[in-house]
Amino acid sequence: MENRIAVSVIVPAYNAEKVVENCIGSISKQSLKDIEIIAVDDGSKDSTRKVLEKLAEGDNRIRLIKKDKNEGLSAARNSALEIATGEYVGFVDADDWVEEDTFERMFREGKGADLIVSGYKHDTMEENRKQVNISREVKTQPGYWNKKAEVISRAAYIDTAKMFAYTWNKLYRREIIERKKLVFSKQVLIEDFIFNTEFWNEISTLSVVCCTGYHYIKASKDALTQKFLPDFLQIMNLRFDCMKNLLEKNGVYEENCKEQVANIYIKHAVAGIVRNCSPAGNYSFKEQFDRVKKLLKDTHSKEACQNAKGNSKQEKVCNLVFKSKVALMNLLLGKMIYAMQTKSKTAFDKLK
Repeated sequence: MENRIAVSVIVPAYNAEKVVENCIGSISKQSLKDIEIIAVDDGSKDSTRKVLEKLAEGDNRIRLIKKDKNEGLSAARNSALEIATGEYVGFVDADDWVEEDTFERMFREGKGADLIVSGYKHDTMEENRKQVNISREVKTQPGYWNKKAEVISRAAYIDTAKMFAYTWNKLYRREIIERKKLVFSKQVLIEDFIFNTEFWNEISTLSVVCCTGYHYIKASKDALTQKFLPDFLQIMNLRFDCMKNLLEKNGVYEENCKEQVANIYIKHAVAGIVRNCSPAGNYSFKEQFDRVKKLLKDTHSKEACQNAKGNSKQEKVCNLVFKSKVALMNLLLGKMIYAMQTKSKTAFDKLK
């Protein structure tokens, strides 16, 4: 009888020679043995391919896809999906790692749901990756849902808990991906979010489990809120539209869900204003002011202001300033947060 593969674990890697061995090693040591590891060398220019080839020699569960040129994360994942054979598909980023029982717990505790969502640990590390400055556990209330309206509405709450927008804290039933011909788009930054909304629309059952064995690694110098994003408004609006459309088409875009979606939008809007203050943008004060003014006049912002209430004290303060629609006040708040975050890189991690 042919061995059944429970989980196909997909690991795209590009110029990851310093980290990929630790990543793949953590997957190879999983207590769940019925897995296959599909590693994709996405045209790396360093020794990533050699490292992967050596690892594959020592573990026959590792399948290696070799690309001659770099095509990007979405294309790498899509290539792996084409050859995956597991009941479920999971993803691990090359610079992250997983605790030994992670996939077994997700698989066993997931109760056979179409989508299994876990928590994770957000580790902020020194540049040399030898010391964790701060490790923050991200999780929400576990549960199992098998009514379509409940399954769909959970998306907004899981997004509020910072567990929706990623692929690496989930197991996806592969048959659904295959049957619906779902693929990752090449939209920069939110390809995971788009894929998740498309997949979520197709599922009938959902499990959220207590496991937090995935370690998402972020170097201190790479704090996203310090990076300048020239198209942050378009990205935010697309994110808002994807979630709203998912909820609307399933008839659950009502008061509670509207509030959650609006809270998330304003949180990201404030983070966008913070990024707008980065010197990398090379904008004058007036140009920064005009960008904030444009954001506040956007129809998405207006809808969010109508529905948002805020959960934490920090969110309520940001909401209050944002709802004022006073561009100068919002810009000054962004500059204050940017200055404080530059001094303490994890102080405003909640804005992400």
